[in-house]
Amino acid sequence: MAALTQVEPKDPATVPADLPDVQDILVDYDPETKAVSVTPDTVGKRTFVRFKYPDGKLTIVFLSPTGNETETLTDTDIRQLTVGGSYHFKCFFTESDGSVYEGSGDGGVIIVSPTKP
Repeated sequence: MAALTQVEPKDPATVPADLPDVQDILVDYDPETKAVSVTPDTVGKRTFVRFKYPDGKLTIVFLSPTGNETETLTDTDIRQLTVGGSYHFKCFFTESDGSVYEGSGDGGVIIVSPTKP
C-alpha cells in the first residue's frame, strides 16, 4: 500500500534513536459484539505508527477499495503514514491464552489527515 512506508528495523527495542516518535494505535475487540475500536482513529500525515492490541498480539491486513488484501502488519511493525485518506483493515487478535479472533467484517479504519493533498 503506497500510504505505508516501512521503517527498519521492525523490532521496537532496536529502533534507532534518531527515529521520530512512534505513535501506538490501539486496536481493541469486543468478542460479544465483534466490534473493533481504533484509538486514536485519526493521525497526521507523516506520523510513524505501530498498531497494538492491549490484551495480546495483533495482525492487521489493509484492504483496497475493492476489498482485496494489500499489506499485512503485525504489532511489531512500524510504518510512516504518508498519504492522506481513510484506510480499512481486517483485524486478527491473538489472546494471551492463544485463542485467535477475527474482528467483524467491518474491521477497523484509520484516517490519515489531511485526507486531501
